[in-house]
Amino acid sequence: MSERENKENGAINRRDFLKVIGVAGGTAVLAAGCSSSPVDTLIPYVVPPEDMIPGIPKWYASTCRACPAGCGILVKNREGRAIKVEGNPASPINKGALCTVGQAVPQELYNPDRLRGPAVKNASGDFEPISWKKAEELLAGKLNDFREKGSGGKVVFITENVTGTFKNLIDEWLQALGGGGEHLIYETFSYEPLVKANEITFGVSSIPAYHIDKSDYLLSFGADYLETWLSPTAYQRGYSEVHSFNDHSKKRGKSVQIEPRMSLTGSNSDKWVPVKPGTEGFLALGIANVIVSRGLAKVRGGDLARIREITASYTPDKVASITEVPTETIEELARGFADARAALAIGGGKANSGTNSTETLAAINLLNFVAGSVGKTVDFSEPQTISQAASYEELSSLVESMTKGEVGLLLIHDTNPAFTLPPSLGFREAMSKVPVIVSFSSFRDETSDAADFLLPDHTNLEKWDDYSPRKGVLGLVQPAMVPVFNTKATGDVILSVSKNVNGIKSSFTANSYYDYLRDSWRKVHSDVAPHETFERFWVKAVRNGGVDKGGSPTRGASFTLRSLNLKEPEFEGSGEMYFVAYPSYKLLDGRGANKPWLQELPDALTTSVWGSWVEINPETARKFGVVEGDFLSIESPQGTIEVQAFVYEGIRPDTVAVGIGQGHTSYGRYANGVGVNPLTLLSSKADRNSGALAWLSQKVKVAKTGRKTRLVKTQYSLTQADREVAVWTSMKEATGHHRKNGSHEGYNGEAGFYPKHKYLGHRWGMSIDLDKCTGCGACVVACNAENNIPIVMKPQISKRREMSWIRIDRFFEKDSKGNLEVRFIPMPCQQCENAPCEPVCPVYATYTNPEGINAMIYNRCVGTRYCSNNCTYKVRRFNWFEHKWPEPLNWQLNPDVTVRSVGVMEKCTFCIQRIQFKKGVAKDEGRTVHDGEIQTACQQTCPSRAIVFGDINDPDTRVSKTSQSERGYTVFPEINTQPAVTYLKRVKWDKV
Repeated sequence: MSERENKENGAINRRDFLKVIGVAGGTAVLAAGCSSSPVDTLIPYVVPPEDMIPGIPKWYASTCRACPAGCGILVKNREGRAIKVEGNPASPINKGALCTVGQAVPQELYNPDRLRGPAVKNASGDFEPISWKKAEELLAGKLNDFREKGSGGKVVFITENVTGTFKNLIDEWLQALGGGGEHLIYETFSYEPLVKANEITFGVSSIPAYHIDKSDYLLSFGADYLETWLSPTAYQRGYSEVHSFNDHSKKRGKSVQIEPRMSLTGSNSDKWVPVKPGTEGFLALGIANVIVSRGLAKVRGGDLARIREITASYTPDKVASITEVPTETIEELARGFADARAALAIGGGKANSGTNSTETLAAINLLNFVAGSVGKTVDFSEPQTISQAASYEELSSLVESMTKGEVGLLLIHDTNPAFTLPPSLGFREAMSKVPVIVSFSSFRDETSDAADFLLPDHTNLEKWDDYSPRKGVLGLVQPAMVPVFNTKATGDVILSVSKNVNGIKSSFTANSYYDYLRDSWRKVHSDVAPHETFERFWVKAVRNGGVDKGGSPTRGASFTLRSLNLKEPEFEGSGEMYFVAYPSYKLLDGRGANKPWLQELPDALTTSVWGSWVEINPETARKFGVVEGDFLSIESPQGTIEVQAFVYEGIRPDTVAVGIGQGHTSYGRYANGVGVNPLTLLSSKADRNSGALAWLSQKVKVAKTGRKTRLVKTQYSLTQADREVAVWTSMKEATGHHRKNGSHEGYNGEAGFYPKHKYLGHRWGMSIDLDKCTGCGACVVACNAENNIPIVMKPQISKRREMSWIRIDRFFEKDSKGNLEVRFIPMPCQQCENAPCEPVCPVYATYTNPEGINAMIYNRCVGTRYCSNNCTYKVRRFNWFEHKWPEPLNWQLNPDVTVRSVGVMEKCTFCIQRIQFKKGVAKDEGRTVHDGEIQTACQQTCPSRAIVFGDINDPDTRVSKTSQSERGYTVFPEINTQPAVTYLKRVKWDKV
């Protein structure tokens, strides 16, 4: 082949080879990509780049696009490879934190099942590779045919939630093409009932900012704000700030979760109210009735009179009979909500959205207005861009148009409606009636399988773009490395194709999407910093990851609701069980299912991995004769699934629940055939007012299949067995003076025959506040990414061979009233001063170093596993195999951390590589290490800021002070291991 043909087909040619070596180094040769075998030899620099020092990372500010929240990120690049993603502290959205999904972004970049280049479907229905030039010529030809014939049907472009430049380009392109082109923004978890309810209640068709960080009483009607609802990382950070115990002020907010199935959010709330499915709106009006009738409302005049009229018939007794929530609970919630300084009520979680969703959310809005929250904790000055997403009604209309042959060209970017829409809607079948389908997906998935053209886009870490999650926040996306494969930015494809389409050639003159992006930001420049040159402004924006225009004054809204005809939800099916399909905080709508870090992360409540399960109440399980691990058949008029049972009390006896995100048939090796897709059970029933999909509208039949295997989990114990592992205390005790846990009778911490360790300056330690920790698992994924922890897959985990260095234990307990409590406790290596693992090692592979870290000498370890047997906290991991990463997943490996081999024991080291790096920086600058300068991977990502790390020998450090908290304790102090990890007890309200 010629050099030009080589380039078009993604093969690296001699000129590019030398160019990459001279500019980006030997590692980047791999990143440049070759369609055949990768380069194995590491080649030294020919001309070392002036701005790159081997061993010193480069950081690129960008914006995460793994979900619509749009968190700011920093991407760590080492010698040409992006190896780690962290939260950007400058981002007003996440303020430096990052969730599990964001931490797993590198596994999209390096996924071995990514599309390697463009392809076209041949006559036999198979995809065959094609050059970009040829692909763009074919697409331009199709567009010319449509324009010339004028009757080929309309062009429809479906995207994820896009804003700013890319949205403008698509809209301008469709307008230039003519023929009534349509751009549909599709998100599985859109919030059209919330938008409609705000329009009805306040006359504003948008989703406001909900200031959880300012609310001291949070009443959630099924909104999983710690998981997937709107902006979970931001909400988790805000929740932690207000709803965790403050040791200085001795204050703590209250939170109540109202839902039929206890979500992760519900398990972290102070009170879980198991309401009858679909009746949340009645409960909201019942609470409002009590507030108004008792004279507790914070509004007056005509608004109060109207609200009294709307809520008059919703007395506590009547509402209790509808919702199955006791009258005393309704009155208690009303008093707590009305008495709060800054109350906030929210709703709209997908799992609990039925045919009356809009009415329910309008009732919740009314409750906020009664409490005086609108304009305080409900802020319409910063609407969220997810408000623009297409409604389910619009998608249903699209299916009808496709079925009728009215759509001639369908283009789909970064979304998978064939999987995420209920099959009962018929989207997949309707696609077969579209003459030409173009997919810009990076993967073969259920939707792209039906396409005629595969034109894979770069992943988010390889391209330029921008994104605005809410008004005033403009995030920039910039490439953190050169493309791994022969992919191309969709913006560049549109611009390139347009130059060959008759009639629009002159409409798009930009040479590249990067140029188009820069031009669009000139308006931002004139709005934000007109006194600066554009180049100075642009460089600063790229460096910061975007622009924050600053918060607008908090804005309320007038009350426009005249009446509310709230009806009970409609359910289909003759079964006796309500069916809940709930979003996964790990896999979202299934887009995370091809990332093994997320598949292997234990579910917070079940601790199950690599699969699906159905949650069922013990009372119901006894009725059906079901035990954990039994396969159950769940049947609706739309279909049947078979899934293993998980029996626990966090769900109503009349309800069963299955998580969304699994059950792929085409999404790569890590997703295909794993679990089941509960959407197959859903009808296409819609909300009466907004037209949104009614996720909660199905009743199902449940039966045993006769099959049973062990449900693979990482924790089989359900309780602490009366041991003080995850310790809670009462608000009364926390605000008074009480004895610190760990001072057990007969225990003397000074006694013992081990000599005291002498530390050379530092002793590194950690404190973990259990009143902040939500069990989300972001720390686990961050640790995996930082420390090259292998994925072992389900069969090995079933043998208890998981490899994660930090785990989150979950315990189910009962309070004095018999209510379920869920307790989480992160468990890394405790870095014991009197470490039980050390004296039993026959080869001295493990020892306490001079700074208090229980270190491992990997090349000395012979794998006796004595240390693991003797570990009090069971935090050591043994390598049973030589774990392999399929190409190019191995490119994600951190070069600062040894890749351990078979037969070696490994464990948490407090990210010693980070400690050594920052100590080296401080030494070069002739100073000591500053407090907070070193952050472990788990600490850095934690959305709730539960983890503090530093030198516990220095009394002025934050970790030293928090470790001395009256809530502080160590796990199993009677064993006298003297751990360097201190836990702070969770505080429980005596009454909510």
